[in-house]
Amino acid sequence: MKKLMMAGIVCALFTSISFPILANDNEDNPNLNETVLNYYQKANYVVYIPQKAAITFDTEVNSIGELKYLEGNLEPDAYVTVSLEKQSPLKDEGVDAIPYTVYSGEEVFESVIYDGQTAIGTSTPLAVHITKKAWEAAASGDYTATLTFLISYTNPHEGEDNE
Repeated sequence: MKKLMMAGIVCALFTSISFPILANDNEDNPNLNETVLNYYQKANYVVYIPQKAAITFDTEVNSIGELKYLEGNLEPDAYVTVSLEKQSPLKDEGVDAIPYTVYSGEEVFESVIYDGQTAIGTSTPLAVHITKKAWEAAASGDYTATLTFLISYTNPHEGEDNE
């Protein structure tokens, strides 16, 4: 019984002793042991696009809200582009349409770029411009148009090693 108990104690001591095991991939210097840590943070961003906007009759410049850069964690030199991809005619249920142009400030809006230096909360105001002549030619009716925005992320270093 004493031998069995002693064998148990020796076994317990043997399993509780730790032995260092070295991982060595460096064949040039077997005394150099390194651990390389890698981590990749995926880029993320949040851009707000207004869902609805009302236009006031006989007003040449109608604010329709603003694009807002709400959040961003972009890779170096990467950027987010928000572009006006398509705009449908401002039409009533019949065949009448009111011509309009989307602006941001004093420029016709095509796109805006938000990069890693863009402050969170940056906004890009949007407005619809309709000429006095277009308003005068418009027949009565319920007019609707749809603006389609495309949001894209561009990383010029795509495919490069992220070490």
